[in-house]
Amino acid sequence: MQPENRSARLISIDALRGIAALGVVLYHAVGQYKTPSEGFFNYLALPFHHLFTNGYVGVFLFFVISGFCIHLQWARARAAGVEYKINFRAFWKRRLRRLYPPYLIAFAIYLVVAAYTSGIDLTHFFVYDVVMHLLMLHNLDPHTCYSINGVFWTLAIEEQLYLAYFLLLFIRTRWGWTSALIACALARVGWYLLSYFAYRIFEIGIPVPEAAASHWLTWALGALSVEAAVGLIKLPAWCRDMRLGTAALVAAAALSYALPIMDQQGLAHRIGWLMLHPIWGLGFFILVNRFVKAEMNWRELFTIPQWINGLAYVGVFSYSLYLTHQLVIMAAWRFIIPELHPMLNNILVITPASIIFAWIFFCYAEKPYMKPATQKAAQLNTETVTPAQDTASA
Repeated sequence: MQPENRSARLISIDALRGIAALGVVLYHAVGQYKTPSEGFFNYLALPFHHLFTNGYVGVFLFFVISGFCIHLQWARARAAGVEYKINFRAFWKRRLRRLYPPYLIAFAIYLVVAAYTSGIDLTHFFVYDVVMHLLMLHNLDPHTCYSINGVFWTLAIEEQLYLAYFLLLFIRTRWGWTSALIACALARVGWYLLSYFAYRIFEIGIPVPEAAASHWLTWALGALSVEAAVGLIKLPAWCRDMRLGTAALVAAAALSYALPIMDQQGLAHRIGWLMLHPIWGLGFFILVNRFVKAEMNWRELFTIPQWINGLAYVGVFSYSLYLTHQLVIMAAWRFIIPELHPMLNNILVITPASIIFAWIFFCYAEKPYMKPATQKAAQLNTETVTPAQDTASA
């Protein structure tokens, strides 16, 4: 990579997007497949099956990346000494233009496929379900969270976190990051208590893991990360230490296995659940910091590892991959090769088919809505991200 061709895009972030998207795809395509307990190949496949079963945590990595990217323009401006304010109307206009049309197209395709394969009953609930999905509120009702497409609930969370961004920015600029992170943590606890008492007193079910308040802290860690990346703040060295990051991810994985076998009404279970997503968030926060720091070294050497380039290419159309992979999995029976073991079929046939379909969808249903940045935004985006007076090793 030559200096004059440096892209304003952070290839490390695109690579992490690719990792997160592939993790979710492999979770749905492979991780949910139950491996038989007998047979030599099944014993060999068990470690991979357990790995792919945890692919859903790519969602939490996406939340960290989302906070990083949304806060990037503000952070770059402040680091450059520009008094930059985000206009609420302009912000939402850009978000809706960029994200909503591909979502509507994928939503419509999904309904058409569902109508063709299993049929649709035009009931009052179906109309309510569709309206909730169109308004991106379906994650707030347990009856509509997973009703149409099992992955769309996370997109509703994203939209709600974009709305919460203005409150986060207000707290951060007025009282600092410590207060902002405490507020995000209290939002998670508060939503959990709201759901608990709403069910105990009124028998009203309010989703907790599918709520934006439950993941606000994870999202905010991404915003904190980008301020360190552009030099606005300085983070301690442990925030890039992958030994700690790996320990956090392993601890979160162990906790996720332990919670189902614990007393569901016990205090330990409740505390463990409250800690689970923030621990995932901490691990991925460290991973993002490490990748961005590593990119600074790649830029200095004018070279980028090929595996990073490959993942970054997938990351560019990761939104399309996230939107459409369930469509391919729905039609997976058409791609079965009888001679292949089911897990191999899912890895070698279904997953590549999902990626190819997503790339086609990206070209025709997402890319046309990727509006070029305004002149002011473009000027900010051409500023190379540099580490913040950082003397620690990458």
